[in-house]
Amino acid sequence: MIGKFGIPSFNDPRMKTATVLALFFVGLFLIQGVFLPYWPVWLKSQGLSAGEIGILLSLPNWVRVFADPLIAQRADRTGNRKTPMLWLAGIYVITILAFPVSSDFWWLAGLSVVIGFTFSPLLPLGTTITVHECKTHELDYGRVRLWGSLAFIGASFGAGLVLDGTSTAWIVWMLFAAGIINFAIVTRMPDPQTDRPLRSGSSLIYLLRKPVFLIYLGCIGFAQGSHGTYYSFASVHWESIGYRHDVIGAFWSIGVIAEIALFAFGGKYVRGLHPGILFAIGAASGVLRWTVLGLTDNFWLIILVQPLHAMTFGITHLAAVSFIARAVPSQLATSAQSLMATLSMGVFLGSSIWASGPLYEHFGSHAYFAMTGLSVIAFFFALWLIRRWRGEDNTFCD
Repeated sequence: MIGKFGIPSFNDPRMKTATVLALFFVGLFLIQGVFLPYWPVWLKSQGLSAGEIGILLSLPNWVRVFADPLIAQRADRTGNRKTPMLWLAGIYVITILAFPVSSDFWWLAGLSVVIGFTFSPLLPLGTTITVHECKTHELDYGRVRLWGSLAFIGASFGAGLVLDGTSTAWIVWMLFAAGIINFAIVTRMPDPQTDRPLRSGSSLIYLLRKPVFLIYLGCIGFAQGSHGTYYSFASVHWESIGYRHDVIGAFWSIGVIAEIALFAFGGKYVRGLHPGILFAIGAASGVLRWTVLGLTDNFWLIILVQPLHAMTFGITHLAAVSFIARAVPSQLATSAQSLMATLSMGVFLGSSIWASGPLYEHFGSHAYFAMTGLSVIAFFFALWLIRRWRGEDNTFCD
């Protein structure tokens, strides 16, 4: 079983499954740990403007609007998630090597589209497998997921150390190495086969016709969208005011350390809470976090608010997964995960990242105030979800 600190013990065979699931998140977040903090820095080194960087960073999020549902609905119909994951992870590895070929904006835009199509669907597909296996083997999802956060810390901080001694050209090679590791891990993923769909029509349309599910999408969408300026220009801004790459990596790591603590020790405290309450906590934390980052570049104040990532992202993620696990039948789980990822990380976050380009270009760090506004909207959606959904299991099984 998994011990007190989430470390697997191989005495129980089921922990082999837990280890593979944990490694899936490790592989995925090794990539994210380099991409999120430092990909904007690499794009800036290619001579691109803030507006062009915003467009390129938003493209993968927009592509997933089409890619995630297409792949997810196919996976739900066949019950097979692993095979598409292998293809997607392999194509990603090849694509990342093509970025240094040219610094032309349209070349980079085309490759960004491919990255969006190949990398983005991996998370909803893998999360569906993970949730299924956690239910089957009675594993704690949060303690499986935290290993991805640990990988993010190692990647972001380690990449910062590498870059301080080398050049930004190494960003691409670190992403390539992380992609190889990710592909190798995907080959070891479980391949559970689920039942045929509950309905003959589109599972996506079916879910989108449910008012409670739409409110849920509003909660997670505006909450994730509020991270747009942070994901796209935090590192660029901190670099521009003189912070070293290792310090920037430390800033990112502090937030993820807090997220890990939540996943490791907070699961038993939040598991029984209404997802709407968790969404509200995350949104209120976003109001505080983005307001402070918009007001000051002070080292200690940045250190003070970065742990709120455990709330703005971590508790929001737990709320999103909890709602799907409780309200959506397993036969529709991949479609629900995909819609959640598509709209929150695609439409909402993609729009926010795109808008952050001109906002940062004109207002600098004050662009965070727009993110504060999105957190306020997310808070009111959370209150709406609390009123409309009473916590019924398999709400959409009709």
